[in-house]
Amino acid sequence: MKTLALSLITVLTTATIANAQTANAQTGDGNAPKTFCATPAQVTSVRAALAGKEPGPLFGVAGTLKMPEGLVMSALPENEAYGVSPSHFPVVWKSLETWDDALTLVTKGANIIEIRGQVGLGEPSKRSKFFNISRKGGGLNGHLRPDLYSAIYGISRVGKESTLQGVAFVDQAGDVVFTVYLPSEGETPPAPLVKQIEGTWKLLRSLPALCP
Repeated sequence: MKTLALSLITVLTTATIANAQTANAQTGDGNAPKTFCATPAQVTSVRAALAGKEPGPLFGVAGTLKMPEGLVMSALPENEAYGVSPSHFPVVWKSLETWDDALTLVTKGANIIEIRGQVGLGEPSKRSKFFNISRKGGGLNGHLRPDLYSAIYGISRVGKESTLQGVAFVDQAGDVVFTVYLPSEGETPPAPLVKQIEGTWKLLRSLPALCP
């Protein structure tokens, strides 16, 4: 069984690397990902679509407007969504590691996957371009390719009845790979956790903005 498991991991890793190489070829230059920044007309459309609505994940609005989710984020005011270059991934991830709890949302097609718990501790692989994250117990583990991201967005949207705060990682097609949220639906986050995410937001705002 151990041999079978190792073989499966090898196959999956090889396939992922092949897909990543294809993505690099399609963008032309893996070191220069496309930046998605909304035009004034797109800013108007996005803000009109969100007017009067409680905060929620933005993939619904992105689908309605037929825009990549990363473009929708870039159309929000900086106090609601602030984007930075993916080159800052290591320092942003270190900040996420300080959170006592998190809700990670992964979307794939019409599927939504939720992972509750702290994110794993991360470090770059010594053998590949993966950024490996691992932890004992529940929470987020895996192997990421931040070199294939186009943006990292801090999200902080406050409504009359709810609040949405988190950090989203955007791929080179403008789609969100996953988002690490502050768990808040149906519960009141403890003060230390709120302070931790405020620290991450402060960090992001200290970095150069992705879009002018």
